[in-house]
Amino acid sequence: MKKLLIIFISLPLISQEIVDETINTQVDASNESAELQIKIDELDIESKKIYFDYKDTLNEYKSLKNYDDQLSQIIDAQVEEIASINEQIDSLDDVNIDILPLLKRMVDALGKFISIDLPFLLDERVARVKDLDDLIIRADVTTAEKFRKIFEAYQLEAEFGKTIESYQGYLMIDGSEKAVDYFRLGRLGLFYRTPDGNDTGFWSVNIKDWIHEGSSLDSSLKSALDIANRQSPPNFITLPIKPIKQ
Repeated sequence: MKKLLIIFISLPLISQEIVDETINTQVDASNESAELQIKIDELDIESKKIYFDYKDTLNEYKSLKNYDDQLSQIIDAQVEEIASINEQIDSLDDVNIDILPLLKRMVDALGKFISIDLPFLLDERVARVKDLDDLIIRADVTTAEKFRKIFEAYQLEAEFGKTIESYQGYLMIDGSEKAVDYFRLGRLGLFYRTPDGNDTGFWSVNIKDWIHEGSSLDSSLKSALDIANRQSPPNFITLPIKPIKQ
């Protein structure tokens, strides 16, 4: 009876151990499963982060690729423009070979014309021609600017033929330098009058010198000067002028 009782008591103990071991195994498995799930979740988060980083990198790459393509196009266009500018510079060198001598001839012709023209504002006009002569040989001035300055001088000279003008100056009369008022009638005549009206005269294109008329032109010249100075309205005046050639 004693042996049977021992066996009867041992069986429940062994079963309890098995149950406990099974439970422990299940708990360990559950713990491992939970840990694995945490790792899976972490890996999922990490994979999503990598995916989104990849998408951002891909988008950035596409943007940089587009920008690089645009830069390449701009650089290609600039290379073509540089080549075109170089060609233009080469052609300008060829043009300058012909243009600069032409500009020099234009300035020389203008100087010669002034030397045979009526001697009004002579110092100013001669100085202008000298400035143009100096301008031609300057390397820091473009050919276009040189041409513009010379063209302006020609325009100014052309305007003198269509206008009247009065200005003050000095003139040698009978061996004495006197202050005079000059009156220019286009390019038809150049006259002078002293402020007191005692000395008057005009430039003779035939003898290339002044003809002094005393006070005989005083009234006419005073009227002409008043008109030029806008002190009286335009009116008929009688003055000696050079004959107009046919």
